[in-house]
Amino acid sequence: MTTYSEGNYIGDVVKYEVQEYSRESVTIKSGSGKLKAGAVLEIDSSTGKYQPLSFTAASGTGQSATAAVYGTPAAVLIKDVDATSADVAGLVVARHAIVAENKLKYSFDDETAIAKAKSGLAALGIVARKGE
Repeated sequence: MTTYSEGNYIGDVVKYEVQEYSRESVTIKSGSGKLKAGAVLEIDSSTGKYQPLSFTAASGTGQSATAAVYGTPAAVLIKDVDATSADVAGLVVARHAIVAENKLKYSFDDETAIAKAKSGLAALGIVARKGE
């Protein structure tokens, strides 16, 4: 028996948006890999292209300690893309939208960083809500 796996549709991630206002077509930076709908993105300040939201954990102790570094969320990807070896066009919600919290995807699993990311999205008017 063959089992098929189906990806997310835009409606699986985006629960509310304002037509002609919430979405943007953006460039996803080469080297970002295969990104699924729901990926939280930031803007690379040197290129202006979008990439997965970054996070670097705190490390060391005492004098050699470094603080955690949090990226600044800019959008949520709403269609899968493959930016493994080339820049690609991507479709995102960048403002005034409600997204399904359980569909958001991060390149890290730090709960503090995820909470900061959700706050950053909320500042853009992108509200993450529980539920399907």
